[in-house]
Order: sequence, then structure tokens, then C-alpha cells
Amino acid sequence: MSKYVYAAIFTKEENGAYSVAFNDVKGCYSCGDTLEEAIEMAEDALALVLYEYEREGKKIHKPTDISKIETNENEFVTYIACDTIEY
Repeated sequence: MSKYVYAAIFTKEENGAYSVAFNDVKGCYSCGDTLEEAIEMAEDALALVLYEYEREGKKIHKPTDISKIETNENEFVTYIACDTIEY
């Protein structure tokens, strides 16, 4: 159980909502109707997936440097932190 920080790719959808993907954490996706909600949901999703990785003894990969992640026109990247102990 630990604290983690991973880069998340936020995509603004046509309806104004945001989808979120973590390239370094397989199976970790989220979304929100607003940016604030998407960030909150991303934190929860990251904590949940990494907590399950810890419980199952799966390898947790190191995060990619945010400067190495390419984005499209409607996307941006930011770090999301979580604490699986608190989760």
C-alpha cells in the first residue's frame, strides 16, 4: 500500500464531458460531466485499480514522464495522485 502519481490523459468530448485514460495503468479509465468531476473520478479510479494490483501482487509499472506523452487537439495531460492506504 502506497502513494502514487500517474499522468492522466483528459479528452474533452463533443458534449462537454471529459474522458480520462491512464496509459501506464492497464484497465484504468474514468470520466466526468465536468473537469472537476473527471479529476475526482480519475483519483478514485486510479486508487481502485492500483489497490487491486497490490492485493493481487501484480507488477505496478513506473509512470511515464508527462513530457513524453503526446496529445491530440482536444486533449491535455496532468498528474493524478492517489493513496491506496487511504483508499
